[in-house]
Amino acid sequence: MTEDYKPNSVLITGAAGFIASNVAIRLVKNHPKIMFVILDKLDYCANLKNLDPVKECKNFEFVKGDILSTDLVNLLVRQYKIDTIYHFAAQTHVDNSFGNSLTFTRNNVLGTHTLLECWRANQDLIKRFIHVSTDEVYGENKEPEQNPSDKTKQAMGGVEFDESHSMLLPTNPYAASKAAAELLVQSYKHSFNIPAIITRGNNVYGPRQYPEKLIPKFIYRMERKQKLCVHGKGSPRRSYLYVEDAAEAYETVLFKGKIGEIYNVGTKDEISVLEVTKAIIAAYGLKEEEGKWIEFVADRHFNDQRYYISVQKLEDLGWSPKVTFADGIKKTIDWYKKNEKHWAEEDIAGALVPHPRRPLDLH
Repeated sequence: MTEDYKPNSVLITGAAGFIASNVAIRLVKNHPKIMFVILDKLDYCANLKNLDPVKECKNFEFVKGDILSTDLVNLLVRQYKIDTIYHFAAQTHVDNSFGNSLTFTRNNVLGTHTLLECWRANQDLIKRFIHVSTDEVYGENKEPEQNPSDKTKQAMGGVEFDESHSMLLPTNPYAASKAAAELLVQSYKHSFNIPAIITRGNNVYGPRQYPEKLIPKFIYRMERKQKLCVHGKGSPRRSYLYVEDAAEAYETVLFKGKIGEIYNVGTKDEISVLEVTKAIIAAYGLKEEEGKWIEFVADRHFNDQRYYISVQKLEDLGWSPKVTFADGIKKTIDWYKKNEKHWAEEDIAGALVPHPRRPLDLH
């Protein structure tokens, strides 16, 4: 059995955001002898309050700054003797990428490239580089194949994307920027032998998520007695992983992941956008009135119908999701009700519209 990796000082990028803040909280609490340094520029979707549960911990340090600052990253690596970079920082909202795609290239591609160069300058210290990507790099799954000789794939709803054989065929600017970042990491593995691991994650939901994303947006709209704006017919299917399960998955990758590997992170349970909408309405006790709460609006420019990934490789490391979608929705609604002031009203108003767009940033 391979011995677990034992980091001493970990730099986590983007951990004032949704997923990475939950990961950071779990890691800081569970591993008090490991130093965790958070680097985040506090962009519109980040919130320093996300890290309140660990802000007084001795093994936690927050630094406001941009991953594009090579000098800052190199300084932090040397100052804290960083031996592991866990790279979560990214622009992630597909809708925004249709109107502000240059920001995605700058943050997701150039930002990753900057960190890779910082690894090159500090190879004596950094022993592991974990790059967090998305299942959207695969593009859209084909419809289930009618192949009677392949009963397994039929039962599972079609062809799964796996880490070893599936091509990268992104269909929107966000996914393309993440695929480009992955290719840079892969190139550094071949050219410079960087000790890298890549993860590709499903949709994640739960506490601390900025309400431009489907589930928190709909919770905020329900709290405001506003209809839930469903893109198109609500037919796209997604697998939704509760954030506590996601945090445990990323913890597993940190300590048990193998250098050179790619790990899909997600769940096999699929649900359509319309079904998610109805589940939220039902959780508010309004199932009999669901028709009054749903408003169908124009679809995205292009909307992948489904991403279906294999998570067998991650499960082989000992991880599996524990929270059902029904339980996760209840826990998520409870958290947002108890933390209604987590974001200032002016910070979220633009996110609650059917098609949020960030202004074009050319700087």
